[in-house]
Amino acid sequence: MEHQINNHMKVTVITPVLNGRKTIGDCILSVQQQDYQNIEHIVIDCCSEDGTAEYARELGVECISEPDTGVYDAFNKGIRRATGEIIHILNADDFYADEGVVGRMVNALKMNGADLCHGYIVQIDENGREIKRVGKDIGKSELLKKMRIAHPSVFVRKTVYEKYGLFSQGFTIAGDHEFLLRIWDPIKISFVPEVAVKMRLGGISNSQVELSYRESMAASLIHGASPLRALSRYYLERIKSKILIVFN
Repeated sequence: MEHQINNHMKVTVITPVLNGRKTIGDCILSVQQQDYQNIEHIVIDCCSEDGTAEYARELGVECISEPDTGVYDAFNKGIRRATGEIIHILNADDFYADEGVVGRMVNALKMNGADLCHGYIVQIDENGREIKRVGKDIGKSELLKKMRIAHPSVFVRKTVYEKYGLFSQGFTIAGDHEFLLRIWDPIKISFVPEVAVKMRLGGISNSQVELSYRESMAASLIHGASPLRALSRYYLERIKSKILIVFN
């Protein structure tokens, strides 16, 4: 019943993709199965060569297929096209945990008078088994230390993007961390202690992991972190990642 009350608030789901035909069907189906009715779904495809765009259109989704400069460029294209009051970015490898996710997140935004809400995501293996749960109710001081917000669970009012800007395309991996640090203090945040999204684990190379640490350090420095503490955190995370690689 609560979902019906809030259906007037339009939600735009943005899905960036590159050669994601194998997984995007589950993503699209999970959006279409939501019990919240007022959803616009836009796929931003970077000229995939595996038929992703054609498949998305066959499934009835608006799909823009054109070159971009990276994932944050794709995010921004989707946000500019969005007509919803609330925006959620759902990657092509990911899907909603159940059919009530969007409705619950909209209700959390409305009931708490929040500008952004977030929850947990579950990382799963190729057999759908849970590997790790990510997400935490934190303040900016902890966010400066490390990206502990599960960005695939984040629902944001479009007015936040209009007031504070879109994702910085100067970042390759940590643009979501920089964006959250930029907006965390001036807006109202709500944490929903539920799993919003199931996320397939992709193959991230060691060089990308190290780049993510460097970019997160840069984002933290931009938004007020102590240089010494940021550098110490960077080296600590690098050491931890190398230990994990050895023991895995």
